[in-house]
Amino acid sequence: MSSVSTITVNSLMILMKQVRSRIGDLRSIRQSSANRTTQYYGETNRNEVVPEYDVKAVDRKVTELETWLFKADSAIKQSNAKTEVSLAVDVDKLLEPLV
Repeated sequence: MSSVSTITVNSLMILMKQVRSRIGDLRSIRQSSANRTTQYYGETNRNEVVPEYDVKAVDRKVTELETWLFKADSAIKQSNAKTEVSLAVDVDKLLEPLV
């Protein structure tokens, strides 16, 4: 069950940074789990892939976090589209060429 939280844009951007870091960690875990091998020496002398984490579960979590980032980014852009800024400047004068 997901819940809706209202936070400031600044707090959301900080949270997004943390989520991006978490995604990087999860990708690293996914990669190491997919390539983890255990070697057995003795009569058989064989290698066996033994994942430390369920790669599919890690991948689902990465996808969930990436989807959340997309929605958070969209929410920030919608908020910015509604916010007006007043500036005490004449834009035509600001951009006129030097003569």
